[in-house]
Amino acid sequence: MLPEHNAELEHRITLAIDAADEANVPIVFSLVNACGQQRYFFSMDNALLVSHTLAGQKAWTAVALKMPTHKLATQVQPGARLYGLQNEPGICCFGGGLPCWSGGVLLGAIGISGGTAEEDIAIASKAPTRFIYEQFPLIPFNE
Repeated sequence: MLPEHNAELEHRITLAIDAADEANVPIVFSLVNACGQQRYFFSMDNALLVSHTLAGQKAWTAVALKMPTHKLATQVQPGARLYGLQNEPGICCFGGGLPCWSGGVLLGAIGISGGTAEEDIAIASKAPTRFIYEQFPLIPFNE
């Protein structure tokens, strides 16, 4: 986490926390940049221990493949075009990882873990891309 952004960061992330509270789901939130490096992480009280790993894997997978993780789940089924990818280390095929785009540029991705795949997707969808864009310079390493 970047210390100079603590107050604004906490204010902006309220949408994800509120969505998690409304769903009564203690979540773990991970934000990665376009290179897959974790930039921010938090865990709500009583979040499942496994969610600490899955949130980061969901965010990394979403940015690495430039697609939501819930869409990947269908692509790794037998006979599908990415079958077998689910066996690669670090890949997570559970819903809750969403890439964040702005003007056609991949900024990074978020990963939410703590509930069902449907709950994680709904909560992740409420985390504003604008917050991510304003708070972190999520540009590719080579730029």
